[in-house]
Amino acid sequence: MTTPILPEALKFHRNRKRWTQEDLAEATKGRNKVSLPTIKRIESTKGDTYPAQDRIAEALSKALGVSVDDLAKAPSPEQDHEEALRKFGYRPLRTMIDAETGLAFNTVQHMYGISIRSQIEMAPLFAALLAEGSLAWRRNRVTEIEDAAANLRALGGGHFSFANAAYRAEDGAAAERDSIANRDLFGKSAPDEAYDLGFDPSENNPFADYLAQFAREVDAKAVTFDKSLGWKTAEGLPSYQIGADIIAELTGDDPDAEYALLMGHVRFKDVPKDLMGSENLPERIDWMIDRIPEEERAERQAEQEHVSSLIGDLDLPNDADGATSVAPTVSKGGADA
Repeated sequence: MTTPILPEALKFHRNRKRWTQEDLAEATKGRNKVSLPTIKRIESTKGDTYPAQDRIAEALSKALGVSVDDLAKAPSPEQDHEEALRKFGYRPLRTMIDAETGLAFNTVQHMYGISIRSQIEMAPLFAALLAEGSLAWRRNRVTEIEDAAANLRALGGGHFSFANAAYRAEDGAAAERDSIANRDLFGKSAPDEAYDLGFDPSENNPFADYLAQFAREVDAKAVTFDKSLGWKTAEGLPSYQIGADIIAELTGDDPDAEYALLMGHVRFKDVPKDLMGSENLPERIDWMIDRIPEEERAERQAEQEHVSSLIGDLDLPNDADGATSVAPTVSKGGADA
């Protein structure tokens, strides 16, 4: 059996990895190794596909990190454009972000005039500055702990209880200084004793604590953290929202309007100026909801009706005061999240 390989496709994917033909031959290994003469023969085929043995096509695709089908079809215009940019030092970012993060990008652009592209390009700088800021904050805090321990020892005189407390504080400070020296932002190297005494990385960590403290110090009213949602990332970065007041003002807290904004059906800059202002809130909400695709709106409405029917069937017990508990309500426009 043979598999067709388009010479220009093989050359394109090889060039994307900055490989020579020799590099590609070296990247294929074992019983499926492809010789350099074979690679040269495939790429020199004119005006047609090369009928390669199945094992050769599979070996080449595996080495290049593409599918066998990718080697049989011409590169797309987008791929050609990407390849041209790569030659000038650009690299694509291939990742998926959640809807809340997408909204945060748009909100920052709306509030501060920093384009989404600039936010992405500056993200490493922002992260590094915050990381270094957190380490400096922890150094200052450790110094205060060490000074307090020395003061406690002096005040306690020969009393063992005070001396023991001072020693334990100094041990903790020493462990913290080691963590800081190793740039352990999230406190993952905390000693076992810290866990025994209640340190829970699922609840807090030094970097998240610093971000909350920093937000308070600069009175960042546009930034809110929500511990009830857990960590935003696996490392322990906190869940957050940017511009909650602005979003509430724009949407009137209407759940469907918020959904349109969250899912990217509406962007801040898309809202017509004549719909802005509190006096135009009903019209603005209707306009935002209309931006949700009809099929998606229907699915969302069906889900909300299903939730409403389930809530309506609940038989709620009386609370401790004898009053009947009230089920959470679902607005006509949609369920509040």
